[in-house]
Amino acid sequence: MNKWVKTILILSSVAALAGCSHKKPNNSAIDAANASYRHTAEASGLGDESGYGEESGGRHLASQRVYYFDYDSNAVHAADKPALAANAQYLANHPNTKVMVEGHTDPRGSREYNVGLGERRARAIASDFTSKGVKPSQLALVSYGAEKLAAQGRSEADYQQDRRAVLVYKQQQ
Repeated sequence: MNKWVKTILILSSVAALAGCSHKKPNNSAIDAANASYRHTAEASGLGDESGYGEESGGRHLASQRVYYFDYDSNAVHAADKPALAANAQYLANHPNTKVMVEGHTDPRGSREYNVGLGERRARAIASDFTSKGVKPSQLALVSYGAEKLAAQGRSEADYQQDRRAVLVYKQQQ
């Protein structure tokens, strides 16, 4: 009986360890997702011809889809508020439109901390939207932490590009 108990304990330990193994991210999927950011404006239906959110100087506020954050912060910059308001107005006026808010961090910090910080950044954007009349059902949030870096370097300029939230429009009607 003692031999069977030892065998069962060993097998359960091996099974538990196998379930905890860390998988490397699928780099091809990450590269494809990062490439999609370049095409977000074209796919959104808010191209240059739309005129939506136009401010003096011809810049389309609603076409801004990437918002950057300071180190270890989820506070939205004041300079981004007009563009966020334009996106929120568009979403409020188009209730069938859905958007994914992706939170990202630079690679400093633990994986757990970065995933949490990325989520807080995505929630900051989502909170701004819902305060302006966007329905929560129009929003989906995801945190990638430091898994989808915008820049591969290790300088402060590279880290600044990594600390971001990205709007990815999923459905428009």
